[in-house]
Amino acid sequence: MEDEVMQFQTIILMLMRIERVNVEIILEWLERYSNIFRAPITKCVNNYEAGAWEALEAMKDEVSFMPLIRIVESLQAAVEKIPITDAFDELDSERDYYQEKRKESNERLIKRKGMIGKGIGFAPMVCMFVGYLIVPLVFIGLTSMSNSFTTMSNIS
Repeated sequence: MEDEVMQFQTIILMLMRIERVNVEIILEWLERYSNIFRAPITKCVNNYEAGAWEALEAMKDEVSFMPLIRIVESLQAAVEKIPITDAFDELDSERDYYQEKRKESNERLIKRKGMIGKGIGFAPMVCMFVGYLIVPLVFIGLTSMSNSFTTMSNIS
């Protein structure tokens, strides 16, 4: 859901720079590229002619994901004859925050997978060390101890 909202924000950032873009055009573009939120956006586009504010309000009630609700509220502000660029003025900062959050998440994932990779890379050396040095030494030690006990028991 987060990725799809990020995609919506990117689409809106591109479309809001075009002069004749309105809320209906933005909704149509969002509908084209949506997967998770396709049903509510399609319903909103279909009901848009009956009343833009009401259609967006119904979409806002239907969706529970907060970043998408903020986008819908900005679309509602743009319906009220506020320019689209003013309605989405905070979108750049939200997008930057999401990118930083995603970057940090990716770094943690890479670090965790690196630790797993180091463990997997180190395992053959440990197996070789245990298999070629420790096991034969323990085996030799046990056999010599067993031989010593048998000699001691034969002496008595």
